[in-house]
Amino acid sequence: MTFRTNPSGAMVYVDKQPVGLTPVSTGFTYYGTRNIEVVKDGYRTEKFLRKIHAPWYQIPPLDFISDTVWPFEQRDERIIDVQMTPDLEVPNDALVATGEQLRLQASQGVAVTPPPTATQPVPPILVPTTPVVVPPYAPPVASGYPAPASTQSTSGWLRDLFFPYGAPLSLPSTEVTPGGGFRPPSE
Repeated sequence: MTFRTNPSGAMVYVDKQPVGLTPVSTGFTYYGTRNIEVVKDGYRTEKFLRKIHAPWYQIPPLDFISDTVWPFEQRDERIIDVQMTPDLEVPNDALVATGEQLRLQASQGVAVTPPPTATQPVPPILVPTTPVVVPPYAPPVASGYPAPASTQSTSGWLRDLFFPYGAPLSLPSTEVTPGGGFRPPSE
C-alpha cells in the first residue's frame, strides 16, 4: 500500500499502527477493511475505513493455481490518495466573544444546545450473589465409604448444580380473556 497526501508530510496510521510520513509505502498480508488515520499539524485529521478486496488471482480455488503453477511474480499494489483539508483557525477574540455570548444567554435562562458529548461507558450491573453450598463429596458404597443419608442431599446437589443462585424464578400467571385482552394477575 502506498499512501500519498496533498500536501505531503502527514503521519499515517493503519489499524492504529504508525506507518510513516507521506509519501510512504508499507506491505500488507491480509485483505479486508483497514482503519486509516492521517494526521498533519494545521490540517484536519482524516479518519476513514478502506476495504481492500482480493484480486482475482487470490480468490479460492484460483489462488492455488496462481501460487503454485503460475511461473511469474504477482504484486498487488494499492495507492491511497488523501486530500488534506486545512483546519480553520478561530481568532482568540472571536472565541472569547462566543463564550461571553453563551454565558449571557445562560444567565438569562435561554436554553442553548449543549455540545455533543462522547458516549460514556455503561457501568456493569452487579448482581448480588448468594453463596452456593455444595454438599461434601460422597464416593460410591463399593469403596467402603458410607452411602449418603438420604436422596434429599443428592437432589439438593443436583438442584444446586443446575440452579446455583437458588430456585428458578416463578413468573406470575396471567390470564387472557376470551376477547383476546390481557388481564394482569390479581393479588
